[in-house]
Amino acid sequence: DGQFLIDTPGIIHRHQMAHYLGKKDLMLVSPKKEIKPKVYQLNEGQTLFLGGLARFDFIKGAKQGFITYVSNDLNIHRTKLETATEFYNKHAGGLLQPPRENEIEEFPELVRFEFSVKEKTDLVFAGLGWVTIPEAGIVAGWAPKGVDVIQRKSLI
Repeated sequence: DGQFLIDTPGIIHRHQMAHYLGKKDLMLVSPKKEIKPKVYQLNEGQTLFLGGLARFDFIKGAKQGFITYVSNDLNIHRTKLETATEFYNKHAGGLLQPPRENEIEEFPELVRFEFSVKEKTDLVFAGLGWVTIPEAGIVAGWAPKGVDVIQRKSLI
C-alpha cells in the first residue's frame, strides 16, 4: 500500500515505560517470543491492571471483548472500576508487579488519560503494549507520569 514500517533499535523515546523500570522488570515486559493476545470480556465499570505499570478503565459502553497485546510474562488483573484505585494502592508491588515491592516508593504516580472511542481503536501504553477497543465507548488509560498513552487506528 505504499507505506513502510522501519524498526530503529536504540532510538531513545523519552516517553516510554523503559525509563521507569529496573533491569529485571525491563526483561519481563520486553517480549521474548510472539505475543499471545488475551481477550477480556468487560462490562462498563471494570478495570484491567497491566501488572502495576498501567491501568485500563472501561468507563462507558456496551459489554465487549478487549484484546491486550503485552508481554506474555506480564500479569493482567481484572477488578471493578469503583474500587480500582484502592486496589492499586493496596497491591502495587505485591500482587500487581512490576514494579517490585522495594521499587514502589520511587515509581512515579499513575496519570489518567481519557478517550472517547468512536470505532475500533488501539489504546497504546508507550513501551509496554496496547489494548484494542472493538466498539464505541469511553475508556481511560493510566500510566506512570512521563509515559505516553495514545489512541490510534487499530493495527489488527
